Amino acid sequence: MPSYTWLRPHSSDDVDALNTKRRAAQKIKALGAAFEAHIGAADLPEGTEPPSDTSRFVRIATWNIREFDSPSYGYRSQEAKAYIAEIISYFDLIALQEIRRDLGALEDVRRLLGPGWDYIATDVTEGASGNKERMAFLFNREKVWFRNVAGELTLPKGQMVTDPFGDRFMVEGGARLDLPAGQAIASPTGLKTSTLASGQTKIKEEVEIPLPEGTKVVLPPGSSIRFAKNARVPITGDGGIEIEATTTPTLPEAAEIVLPPNSLVGGPQQFARTPFSASFQAGWLKINLATVHIYYGTGSAGIERRKEEIRRLTALLADRAKSDSDSDADSYFIVLGDFNIVGPEDETMDALRTNGFVIPEPLQTVPGSNVKQDKFYDQIALWTGKSSRRKAYTRILPYRAGVFDFFDVVYRADEEDIYRPFMRKPGSDASYSSYASWRTHQMSDHLPMWVELHIDFAREYLDEVETEIRAYLDD
Repeated sequence: MPSYTWLRPHSSDDVDALNTKRRAAQKIKALGAAFEAHIGAADLPEGTEPPSDTSRFVRIATWNIREFDSPSYGYRSQEAKAYIAEIISYFDLIALQEIRRDLGALEDVRRLLGPGWDYIATDVTEGASGNKERMAFLFNREKVWFRNVAGELTLPKGQMVTDPFGDRFMVEGGARLDLPAGQAIASPTGLKTSTLASGQTKIKEEVEIPLPEGTKVVLPPGSSIRFAKNARVPITGDGGIEIEATTTPTLPEAAEIVLPPNSLVGGPQQFARTPFSASFQAGWLKINLATVHIYYGTGSAGIERRKEEIRRLTALLADRAKSDSDSDADSYFIVLGDFNIVGPEDETMDALRTNGFVIPEPLQTVPGSNVKQDKFYDQIALWTGKSSRRKAYTRILPYRAGVFDFFDVVYRADEEDIYRPFMRKPGSDASYSSYASWRTHQMSDHLPMWVELHIDFAREYLDEVETEIRAYLDD
């Protein structure tokens, strides 16, 4: 159970501080009661019995904690971090996404959880798509132990994500085109746009405009022609490469056009945010977890990129899972995190259910994990592919599962008047206008998803040992 020593009243506390502490104490208790009710309402798979006690199962969760922590809507309050710690304490092992460069907020939560908790985190993923995010596993060492194996996952050459728009290049200052006579470029009309403070107009959707056949592009300054070593090319009498001396020369097939740095976009890419894998053990169950935050994007190209990342991910993880399972038959592979799945019947979900990955039965009927619970971004999937080694006495046996809606208890929709005084922008007298957005930056715009797995296989082990002994005696 987390430690909330900061809740004790002090003589220096003003009325606002005392009200906050009282509210936090009440809400923390209410969260516990709400989660117990949530657990009690969770369905069990057909043919399974309720776990007799907490020592017989491990409760694994995934939670995208929005921009944890970022000043975009003001940093998290001590009250919010107390609620986050309380929620995390209901699980034994939780994969976290959207952890930011500064680990201060995560450290604060870990301290609230107590000395029995620890975490392992990735480095920051740089670049626009990476959004300066980390991923982390936070775990209760009294129930789960880290098996000292962890690493970020990258795609090998030839298996990288392909951009939906293919290879492209940009020219600083704009590209100059030479169109065939009588041809013109026509943009589609009625586009969705917005006006920036600078007066410029920004389009709010993807636009692709076909160019007339025969269009010529003037390459930017700094472009060059490159020939790789051992390329087969025509040679001039004085030992140079023969290139037509015309205004429109045709280059040898081995020629490559080199553009200035940062001109090329698209092409084969790694994951937008590097997946993170780590090995843990709870009871008799060895589990390899890979946590992900799949590219979001917008429009048709964004969806295609999502599906491509998920498919590449499951193929990569299936190879890894088979290798791990072949070397240790009692090791199981689980992938979990924010997949940006559109819906249960969408192609993005189909992409996840490839290469031997399946959604545990108890999770197939839970609601979405966004605030409205109508989006299915977050998922937990198990690898069920075949191994060359026989599984021994352990197996994946899911019990209950669910998505916990903490907004029924904390930062409720009807509590805007209570929190309005706390919504002031840092260093300003102005306040954030949207309570609905502000509260998701105090807690999150995602709800935690969880599943329970059986971890006590002592009886199965003893049965197997007894069978082996009987075989020796019979010989």
